[in-house]
Amino acid sequence: MDRAAPPGGAPGVAADGETMRRSRWGAGPQIALVTAAWTGLALVVHWVFYPTFAVAGAWRSVFRVSGLGLLGVGVVIYVAVAVHFGRRRRREGLVTTGPYAYVRHPLYAVGFLFLAPGVILLVGSWLLLSVPPVMYLAARVFTPKEEAELDDRYGEPFRQYRRCTGRFVPSLRARTVRVDEKNRPLKEEAAGARNSASD
Repeated sequence: MDRAAPPGGAPGVAADGETMRRSRWGAGPQIALVTAAWTGLALVVHWVFYPTFAVAGAWRSVFRVSGLGLLGVGVVIYVAVAVHFGRRRRREGLVTTGPYAYVRHPLYAVGFLFLAPGVILLVGSWLLLSVPPVMYLAARVFTPKEEAELDDRYGEPFRQYRRCTGRFVPSLRARTVRVDEKNRPLKEEAAGARNSASD
């Protein structure tokens, strides 16, 4: 049985309402709040000093085409990851299949690598190019708490999963972490034997 840790929040039932809300949404609301605040501030500065930071000339076309490309790819990846997570979450608590076999927080990664840059490029402001890095930094700050909650809930299976995956980009050590029906990590040789038997 494969189980995976969701990037956008820990699944399952929590001990109390507040913990349950944190587990369901993870670090997402905090990342979104910081990103929205910075974006709002940047937009105010952009319009106050317009057209100082506006992208003009040939760069405007480059920004638009690049923005549409990033946004299109980002939406497709985001939907695919979210659907995979939703289907597995209904059956399992800790999943390591699909994109989660390589990255612990793929939805956050898609956000600051594709979606945010795509929107910013379409807006056409040099100042707003600072938004994706801010979103990344917010994710770096808030995801450790989310992972600590996952550690508390799942214990060794999650720690093994974390050692074998990257936070936002694939790790060279990435591989599926297999656990038994009691959510205990299988030994590598046992997992290897099972994989061989299924081939």
